[in-house]
Amino acid sequence: MGYLPKTGVSFELIEFQSGGRTVQGGIFVPDPKLFHEPGTAVVLVHGVEGYWYAGPTMFLGCYLAESGYAALAYNGAHSGESFRTSKFEAAVEEVGAAIAFARARGFENIFLAGHSLGTPIIEYYQGDNPSPFVKALGVYGPHIDIPSVTKESLLGADLYEKFAAECRSLVASGKGDEIKFLPFREGKVIITSAKTFLSYRDVETSKAAVEQMIAHIKVPLLIVYDRADNIQGKGTITRRETIAARIKESAVNCPRADIVVIPSHPGNSSFQAHLFLDNERTVTQETVKWLTSVGLAPARAL
Repeated sequence: MGYLPKTGVSFELIEFQSGGRTVQGGIFVPDPKLFHEPGTAVVLVHGVEGYWYAGPTMFLGCYLAESGYAALAYNGAHSGESFRTSKFEAAVEEVGAAIAFARARGFENIFLAGHSLGTPIIEYYQGDNPSPFVKALGVYGPHIDIPSVTKESLLGADLYEKFAAECRSLVASGKGDEIKFLPFREGKVIITSAKTFLSYRDVETSKAAVEQMIAHIKVPLLIVYDRADNIQGKGTITRRETIAARIKESAVNCPRADIVVIPSHPGNSSFQAHLFLDNERTVTQETVKWLTSVGLAPARAL
């Protein structure tokens, strides 16, 4: 798995239904020999082309369970190759299904957390159709406007306009499933259908620009990033600290919106900083400290 908790953690593979699709994932639970039953479940949403069993969703699942929380993570519509033909709206819908699964397991409180592309997914969900069971939100390596970041930083304005125009033309002619290669870094592409590009990244129509939705969120909000985590492809640099500040500024109805800056690990690239490489324990500890401060303390030790 890559991340091993120091103490025992129970683990179970799970499945649930969302939009006619079977969603697969896993649930981590504190060792019942060490902890009372946890009252809070963490629902974790991964980033683009990610999987629940890798990166921040994996280490948070393991280490938060070790600390006394249940943690549920799943492969969303935007995972792996399925991302190529997915839509933002389907990814948002899955959040509700994951919360329903956690509730069916008896958990009273939900901490809804996302990483990277997972952050606008949960921001939109809780801003558009808020769940009364979600007591706090956490965004890690966050976004507030995926379309603008794609245009300004990943592609640059000229390449973006050309790529977006091609995708709009394909969708208009009934060829929205045609595969395109999105060149967002040197030697690195995202494989996407035309309809998927527009769903997540069209500056004119995409719902992944979530500033207005953040304004509707009414629960405490945790914003976590590594200072070395900045975004640059073929365009200008977008600094994660700028995104974090915009999210906090937009969270006008949150009782609290707290930014936690993780100290950069020496030698880490921007991408490694985005994954919190070698900072996994620090991120978890800061999360537990914050959750406790907003009334979502971990299960008590036996």
